[in-house]
Amino acid sequence: MTAMTRDRPRSLPSTTTKLQTEMGSLFITVSTDEDGDPFEVFGWLGKGGSFQHGVTELACRLISLHLRRGTPVEEVIEQCQGIAEMQPFFNVLPDGSSVPVLGLGDGIAHILRAHKRAGERVKEVETKAA
Repeated sequence: MTAMTRDRPRSLPSTTTKLQTEMGSLFITVSTDEDGDPFEVFGWLGKGGSFQHGVTELACRLISLHLRRGTPVEEVIEQCQGIAEMQPFFNVLPDGSSVPVLGLGDGIAHILRAHKRAGERVKEVETKAA
């Protein structure tokens, strides 16, 4: 059975996070669906046309495809975390924690994890208020 890829709405809310790597600044944008869950991921590392930029775009397209086909974000995080191809760089994430980023996949995993935690906190507050 083939999984169905959800159509992309005309507009989605998103958050862009900047992480420092040995190859320069890594920018990751996470767009969310109507439930606040990650729907797609875009990234930028290195100069356009460079190997780093191409690998970043490839990784983000594949992650986005999985998210749009219903792969749980926890599974995506599990597969990406810990992949190391760079010297570790310490970064402060949106949730205030400081983590070493080991490479592209690891950086994306950190951002998705922080995004997921923030979404859970928002949903918890909404539930308590209801």
